[in-house]
Amino acid sequence: MTVEQLFVADYRAGRTYTLDGGGAVRARGTGVLAEHAGVLALPRDGATGAEWAFIDDRAGALVALGPGGERRVPVAIPGEHLACDASGRHVLVTTGLGANPAPWSDVVTVVDLQAGESVRFRARTGEPGALVVPDQADGEPAAVLRHREPGAVEAIPLARCLDAGAHVPALAGTAAGIADDGHGDVVDQRTGIAATATGRGLERFVVDRGTPRMIGTVPWPAPGRAFYLRFDPATGRAVGVVRGGPASPAGWTEWTNHLVDVDLSTGGARSLELPPGLAFRFALGGGRAAVATIHPDGDELTLVERTGPRLRTLYRRPLPAMSHPPAAGHLPWDPVGGAPAQRRAVTLDPSGTTAAVTRGGDAELHLVGEDRFDTVGMPGPLDEGGHLHWHGGGFDPVGR
Repeated sequence: MTVEQLFVADYRAGRTYTLDGGGAVRARGTGVLAEHAGVLALPRDGATGAEWAFIDDRAGALVALGPGGERRVPVAIPGEHLACDASGRHVLVTTGLGANPAPWSDVVTVVDLQAGESVRFRARTGEPGALVVPDQADGEPAAVLRHREPGAVEAIPLARCLDAGAHVPALAGTAAGIADDGHGDVVDQRTGIAATATGRGLERFVVDRGTPRMIGTVPWPAPGRAFYLRFDPATGRAVGVVRGGPASPAGWTEWTNHLVDVDLSTGGARSLELPPGLAFRFALGGGRAAVATIHPDGDELTLVERTGPRLRTLYRRPLPAMSHPPAAGHLPWDPVGGAPAQRRAVTLDPSGTTAAVTRGGDAELHLVGEDRFDTVGMPGPLDEGGHLHWHGGGFDPVGR
């Protein structure tokens, strides 16, 4: 671990940090990281000089970080999703609810990190997902927006987005229908195959001559559905946690969980059972996956080996209980005793050897390995778990 690799965002406190190899914490800066959009890893050999980026959801800026320090480019907020092209130069940012009860913003921003400039246009309200997908015909990048109710994936040439004029004009592209409940998107920049998670399965598509073309849906190989996906560029596979059990969020203690991964090109799928409860996102690194599950009977961290013909559990470790975990019989994000319902963020180092997992609200971060369990005290509480990013892994062009 190097001093700049493990990035911690205490987004409720508006502070960011990095950790060094000995677990010492260094203040990095300020900024309210848009938690749903997450952190976007940029190509290590990119021309922008930045290595990762996030949306500051209070200041209205894309914050790009790297060896040269921090740069900020204005974007529309509240930030919902962010994604970049294969070069890492152009970043697509969509808007969501923020502090409002219903979707209200239809503004999309495209950032040119190399020029330090941004342009905005209007699309469609509804917290759209974001991808930048190379066209099958000529390789030119297209901005792809994933919509819900009615479900669709809409492609607009990125060059057209960058040429949008002043006063936030409305742009529309060509679209293909998907299920109404899409949530979670991936793209393989090498093949141009993209996919979104829906109740029907992993709905795969390409952009061909400017138009999305569906290429088949892979049913989930376990009961339920995934809502959040990550992409492993080393294997070309989409990875998710499929949630089954009660439909009501109040029944979260009875939710079942399975780690699944799907070959985007062939549709081949695998799954492995995980502990029950709330599995709020997960991490990839070094051919492995780390999943933190929250449950009244005890929280656990599971490390899964993904290399080889089948998924297998390497170990499960109990985690120290959070002081204010979600309450059984209530929505898992409802406040508990006047305090935020806490959860955990998790990340893996690029080798898959060490996992970092937060103890939300208790100002602690745990570093977990096969023969290691260290606890690091953090300057802030890490309410709602904070957000983690371990830089140096494979390039996934979607914010996580």
